[in-house]
Amino acid sequence: MSFSFTVKELLTKSHFPKATLISGKSGLKRQIKWVHILETTTIEELIKGNELILTTGIQLKEESTFLRFVQQLIDKQAAALCIECCENIQSVPVSVQQLAEQHHFPILVFHEVVPFIEITQYVHTHVINEQFNQIKRLEDYAQEINKLTLKLNHYEQILMRLHQFLDVYVVFHVHGQQPLYIPNHGQSVYEHVCKQRGNEKIAHSIAKCDVTILEESYGEVCIFSDTREITEFDILVLDRTVIALSQYLLRSLYTEEKQNMEYRTFLESWLDGTVETQQLTAFLNEQHNPMLLNCDYFVLIEKIQKSKQNVDLTYYKLYSRGIFEKSSFTVFLIESRQQLVYIVANLMDKDLKRRITNCIDKLHAFRRNNNYSHLKITTAVGQVVDDLHLVAQSFETAKDTLLIRKNARQLSYFYEDIYIYQLVLQMQKNRAIMDMAKNHLKALYEHDAKHKGQLIQTLQVYLQCNCMKQETAEKLFIVRQTLYHRLSKIESFLGADFTLPPKRLALELMLLATQYNFYDSEEGTV
Repeated sequence: MSFSFTVKELLTKSHFPKATLISGKSGLKRQIKWVHILETTTIEELIKGNELILTTGIQLKEESTFLRFVQQLIDKQAAALCIECCENIQSVPVSVQQLAEQHHFPILVFHEVVPFIEITQYVHTHVINEQFNQIKRLEDYAQEINKLTLKLNHYEQILMRLHQFLDVYVVFHVHGQQPLYIPNHGQSVYEHVCKQRGNEKIAHSIAKCDVTILEESYGEVCIFSDTREITEFDILVLDRTVIALSQYLLRSLYTEEKQNMEYRTFLESWLDGTVETQQLTAFLNEQHNPMLLNCDYFVLIEKIQKSKQNVDLTYYKLYSRGIFEKSSFTVFLIESRQQLVYIVANLMDKDLKRRITNCIDKLHAFRRNNNYSHLKITTAVGQVVDDLHLVAQSFETAKDTLLIRKNARQLSYFYEDIYIYQLVLQMQKNRAIMDMAKNHLKALYEHDAKHKGQLIQTLQVYLQCNCMKQETAEKLFIVRQTLYHRLSKIESFLGADFTLPPKRLALELMLLATQYNFYDSEEGTV
């Protein structure tokens, strides 16, 4: 049903049994939303669509004027035209009837004088009463469906109630899953409707609404019919249903996320490499996706800086899981010691880094725009491994990458992109190597501290420029004479052979190792 009623219904109402339908019989399902009495041929600003037009035809005595008038009504999508063929015009030209028939536009003729004001009052009263009744029906339905969500066992019951209430077919598309059709045989009807989508009549027989959870599209509910058009009332009912469905799904996902804590022990054993093969295979088989047994894996860590506020991350975890799954990943997630650890299965071969970066960016935007804006999070991505038994290796490299990015956030998220810094981190974990590096560069650091000098910076830039003096001077914004003086001083501390390959390579690593502090020996772990 709709907020208006159809031309076909109108024919059974007061005064209209006397009317004759002379064209547009196939358009009797057109909806009437209001009535206009028009005695002018200039109507562009007067008609909004779905109006029943009443006229005595006083301005339509010329056939060309009549044709132009009807064409305007068709273009403006009026519901129908009622003409009083008595005093002003005696008949409707054949050309006008043919035009109306071609566009399925109903023309009704009264062969006697009828009180247009009574027709107008009757139709308007009917429309207003119908609007009131439909609003009440809509509110009653919304209350019913909201109560239903509190006691049902599966979201299919919500969609079944939608099907029963509107007597339409329903299909629910969940991203990454097979569609659910209600009733079951609706699939063939839906496929037929989709094939005929270009047909104007079919286009009005289908409506869709996105199911959104935590600002992200979760799926889509579609209603369609092979016997009638979808009305405004149908669309409003669909909207109320989708709101209730979204709330139910969010509650269900929230509960599921809470229950996932039971997997914590298993996932931790997977991360530390102690899980048994049989147990791991059984767990992945339970996910009903055979690709999980033969795909690449990586570990992603989000380290949360300690905050005075206690934050429930359940909704954030729900959102992040959805983001990754929409990008062809499957996620196993645990929260541990101020950090979220994602074991991620890559189910698509191409654009891996781009997809990961896109997910990270979306999570950052979600935190910024919601109740997590106060959280300071550092993200790190471990090595991508081609064996599910090597997840522990990816976890270790993710922790190393996190240690590096905590002190150098400008660096890449990815373990593979920061090899030189990974070497530096391993050096910093070895106290003997760090003592050697500090002792070797001690004289330069002490000189800079005592004289406010720049020997360390000069040495670093000089080595980066492959010992090219002119380029080094330009980068340091100094004259070459000043550079020569500094290099002479450096040579006095390090020896004349500091530019030779073996010593030069060692110096570059020592400089990085003493400038960055990736590893806290007291902390020891992430």
